[in-house]
Amino acid sequence: MSASSLADLLASQLPNGLAVRARTLLKTQAALDRSLPAALAGHVRVMQLENGVLSLACDSGAVASRLRHQTAALLDKLDQQGVAARSARISVNPELLARYTHPVDKPGVPPAALDGLASLNADLEAGPLKEALDRLLQHHRKG
Repeated sequence: MSASSLADLLASQLPNGLAVRARTLLKTQAALDRSLPAALAGHVRVMQLENGVLSLACDSGAVASRLRHQTAALLDKLDQQGVAARSARISVNPELLARYTHPVDKPGVPPAALDGLASLNADLEAGPLKEALDRLLQHHRKG
């Protein structure tokens, strides 16, 4: 579910003032994402915009430090997009980092399927498809 569809769902069940504030924050986040340099995109979240002060949370101290050096340029870009922020308050929130998840052990390709691919590969003429099937079979037969 996208953030905007979630906001629409919540807006239908929230008090009007809260729904308006949620939409405003989503629009501010979208403007921020468009304004940030590529290296910082996805690492900074809008926390609130109140009285011209834009509160931002970064997922690491390195991102926060870099953002602090670029605050003036960022505020200019946001102003061009209609975000009325005179200053920014930048904090670090490590909880924004994606948590590590263990890789999922997936079952391999069944032997019958590998045999079928091998017989198909034997009937193919030389070319990119045959080379790709050779690599696929070699990869899955190793394990």
